[in-house]
Amino acid sequence: MKKGLLPIVFCLLILPVASRAQFDEVGIIFGCSNYSGDLTERDIEPLECNMANGIYVRKKLNRQFGLKMQIARLVLSGNDANNTMEGGLWKRNLSFRSDLYEFGAQVEWVPISLKTGDNQFMPYFFTGIAAFYFNPQAEMGGNVYNLHHYQTEGVEYSLFQFAIPFGAGIKLNLRNRGSLGFELGLRKTFTDYLDDVSNTYRSDIRLLGENNSLAAQLSYRGIEGNLSDAPLYPKPGTQRGNPDKMDWYALFGMTIGVNLSR
Repeated sequence: MKKGLLPIVFCLLILPVASRAQFDEVGIIFGCSNYSGDLTERDIEPLECNMANGIYVRKKLNRQFGLKMQIARLVLSGNDANNTMEGGLWKRNLSFRSDLYEFGAQVEWVPISLKTGDNQFMPYFFTGIAAFYFNPQAEMGGNVYNLHHYQTEGVEYSLFQFAIPFGAGIKLNLRNRGSLGFELGLRKTFTDYLDDVSNTYRSDIRLLGENNSLAAQLSYRGIEGNLSDAPLYPKPGTQRGNPDKMDWYALFGMTIGVNLSR
């Protein structure tokens, strides 16, 4: 089965479950998103935090377990300019920005519930599955380009992917009328192309560059950094990214919910 069809199959499987469920809560989530991949030296890059928001519904299964379904929009970005001089990644001069749209289903586990008057305090942990669409872009010469279209590494990859979300949160039920919460969630993906960087430079990059191809210009941007030792073109097979490590993204946010079961 082609990777691009997997999210469609996932949605077809989960929608019947959603339609039969009588959800207890509906709400919004808003906060920030972050990415970790080939353009970052740190797991979390504070300079690349972006806005994220979404909507969710919750269903209480029993005292300790619940189901949450969520649709969210995140913005991911990365820039070699943020990396240290010692690491050397800044010499590539690469950057990207991507809108990411996620649809996911999560199981929540509440290990303990504490009452404070009419309110209820509940920490929880969660995991599940998510399908998402992304589209890495780069700005060059005042124009924005869809990197996937130019195959900067000579590789065709799907813009539809799966991820495994997991994390923890804190939820405060307010007199059974609604809730306020805070959630920290990571997403393990199965693609190394969130940032359009994974393996080596194109083997035909010199030929493309001599023909003034956009694919070559977007693939290798070291010459734009005005480095005296930067080659005109990288040697074929020169490492561009790290194919042994898949990309990750994260969503940190506040939740505001309204109780539907009163």
